[in-house]
Amino acid sequence: MLALLELLQAGGTRTVAELAERLGVDDRTVRRYVEHLRELDIPVDAVRGRYGGYRLARHYRMPPLMLTDEEALAVVWALLFDRRSHAGPASSLTVDNAMAKVRRVLPDALARRIDAVLETVDFTGVPSAGGRDGERVNPRGHRDARTLLDLAEAARDRRLVAFDYQPHQGRSGQRQVQPHGVVAHRGLLYLTGFDVDRRALRTFRLDRMAGLQVRSDTFAARGDMDPVAQVVGPLTAAPWRHEVSVLINADPAYVQTRIPDTLASVTPVSDATGGDGWLRVFLRAERLEWVAATLAALDRPFVIEQPPALHDVVHELGRRLIEDSARRTITGEGPRPSRSSQ
Repeated sequence: MLALLELLQAGGTRTVAELAERLGVDDRTVRRYVEHLRELDIPVDAVRGRYGGYRLARHYRMPPLMLTDEEALAVVWALLFDRRSHAGPASSLTVDNAMAKVRRVLPDALARRIDAVLETVDFTGVPSAGGRDGERVNPRGHRDARTLLDLAEAARDRRLVAFDYQPHQGRSGQRQVQPHGVVAHRGLLYLTGFDVDRRALRTFRLDRMAGLQVRSDTFAARGDMDPVAQVVGPLTAAPWRHEVSVLINADPAYVQTRIPDTLASVTPVSDATGGDGWLRVFLRAERLEWVAATLAALDRPFVIEQPPALHDVVHELGRRLIEDSARRTITGEGPRPSRSSQ
């Protein structure tokens, strides 16, 4: 009956045959459901004729919170974001009151799922338009809102999850993870947890997950877990070879255009080299050549603190740049274009 009401709320006139097909019942059951709705003082009009059927009475306003799981999640998500960002017009108290009212009117089963979202989801901040560093929200809404709801419940109840995962590079494969929490960061959702097979902390993007299964196996909670730090902090367990610390004379926002805060920590340092405006940037990297190229792209004064090997890599990059520049000056021309590009 509630499913019928939801169909009628979408507007327009629905034939008995259409409603029966959508609900998976026969025509007689549809008519019985309509009578039940009328007994509840919900005005359902019968429309006669070739294109007849049922519709809600014109100008009738439905109860405000007859929501599907996804709709309830959308409402709570907006309130969560408003509370964490402080960007909305309402006070924190008003947002909390609205959240409590929404929670009270939801069915018990859905309310428990929404509670899991409230307990396990964190935000790192307010994303800029379109996301920073070129990231955008997945057009399919992170595949499915139910994935988020299932992961939130698994993280709250400390249940093992399994899913197929497609990394940025490499082949896809199944992962078994002890979920710690979900973090919204720059327009994307990330699951943080302990990868059972790899025996290491890992972070997974929800839009790259498929075939989620919540297992009955449980695990003990670890009190030192910080999902936000695992997503944005530079100390996340990862197979990086080099720990790098560099002082850079630049604005933090400018540094983060070249070095995302998912890879590095940026901390102001007073009078680090006898002047103001210096930052200590700490990161982990697989290749020092990438660090040297990034420092060159920043085009700001810097001082290498560690590792010592980075000095040699930067010197080598500078030598090659000088040689290439001199070579073009001597010959007066650069490399000739290939025939295919002419």
